[in-house]
Amino acid sequence: MKKIINTNLIILATSLFLFLSACTEGFEEMNIDPNQPVVVPTSSLLTSAQRELVADLFGNHDQLDGVGLPAMIYVQQIASLRGGFSDTYATVEEDFSTFYTSGLKDLEEIITLNTNEETMVNAALSGPNNNQIAVARILKAWAFQNITDVWGDIPYTETLQGNSYPLPTYNTQESIYMDLLKELSEAAEMINPGEGNISGDIIYEGDMDKWHRFANSLKMRVGLRMSKVAPDVAALAVSEALTAGPMNSTDDNAFYQFLESQPNNNPWFFRFELSVPNYGVGSTMVEMLKSLNDPRLEKYADPAFNQDLGGGFIGQPVGLDVASGSAISDFAVSWPNAQNILQPTSTFTIMSYAEVEFILAEAVERGWIPGNASEHYNRAITASMEQWGITDPSAISNYLTQEEVVYDTSDPIKSIGNQKWISLYMQGVQSWCEWRRLQIPELDIAKDAVIAAIPRRRGYPPSEINLNKSNYEAAVARQGTDNLLTRVWWDK
Repeated sequence: MKKIINTNLIILATSLFLFLSACTEGFEEMNIDPNQPVVVPTSSLLTSAQRELVADLFGNHDQLDGVGLPAMIYVQQIASLRGGFSDTYATVEEDFSTFYTSGLKDLEEIITLNTNEETMVNAALSGPNNNQIAVARILKAWAFQNITDVWGDIPYTETLQGNSYPLPTYNTQESIYMDLLKELSEAAEMINPGEGNISGDIIYEGDMDKWHRFANSLKMRVGLRMSKVAPDVAALAVSEALTAGPMNSTDDNAFYQFLESQPNNNPWFFRFELSVPNYGVGSTMVEMLKSLNDPRLEKYADPAFNQDLGGGFIGQPVGLDVASGSAISDFAVSWPNAQNILQPTSTFTIMSYAEVEFILAEAVERGWIPGNASEHYNRAITASMEQWGITDPSAISNYLTQEEVVYDTSDPIKSIGNQKWISLYMQGVQSWCEWRRLQIPELDIAKDAVIAAIPRRRGYPPSEINLNKSNYEAAVARQGTDNLLTRVWWDK
């Protein structure tokens, strides 16, 4: 009897083991949340990276202003309704951490997933590996140039490497610029349009021919920025990029397209339609456009709402503190154009064919490349007009033949600088950079300024001062006092 009982126990235990094994088979798969995938498609990472980097530059629906907004105020293209701290240069520090923790991090992950042999097959579901890597490197170069142009020396080589460098050192802007040229050259060479397009791309919808032209155009921008401090390097970079093939029409413009609904709609729509309007078109911009009978005025701005206070296009006075600014009615000045700038789906410019032609005009004048500078200059203005919806050939021709607009061979850089400043409207960091490099147009210091001159950079964020103190102090000792007036490397 005992033997029979033991046999029955063995059979029961075995059956129970098999039952439990069957119940737990596939348990891990059953407990994977389909809404929280373990592996994120690289197409999603690319979309996220573009969205986050644009937010860092232009702002987002959460009222993150982005570094481009104070830059536009500094160069007097817009001004705060009711005055403000940026208008009087009272705000020094600006945070750069989100560039690293969101957009740049996503781009680095794209490169890793497309490089690692264990993940590159799945990554290729979003497009050819090399094309994805190339686009990620191009966008990294674009982002890092914006960051270094705002702050100067920044963390660069020791960033985006997980926990390897929790307190990264700061690289000099000179070394960063040299590496950006290398990155853009190599990325452009990696692109093979014949292998296919990529997915998740908001800017060019995966068109690799356009990404190739953008990479070369961006290399021109990087090169030209060094015109005063490394002219030989700048000349070579522009010449190489021209040979490789930059943008050649407005169809190549790099735009970011916002969507209809939050959180992906245009931050300027949020600022004016879902919040209290805070910005008018700067009086400096309005008066220059009016003096030139520039047809872009009605594309950049709307007439003032209150016609009883003068009506027409009236710029918001620039450089006012809160007390002075609050004395002016919000409705007595022009706001940004509702149709072109304040729609939820408005597009914002990352780089344009007009800028490329301005670069070529200046490169000819500096003797870097052969060609006709005035022809490039005229094509640049024409491209800017077309970009903003002015297609009437006679309107463009009439503008180009005005005495104040005709290319001045006796002072060509002034002609280029003035028109480039106009064309870079709403591209805050770029318009500020070009003004710092050329100091054209001539701008007066803010009426209620709290410092002695227009800002040349932004101060480092308090988080770096407190948490990365030794590397922060080394950068300041090398670069100069951490304030708004210390110039970055290329701004000499």
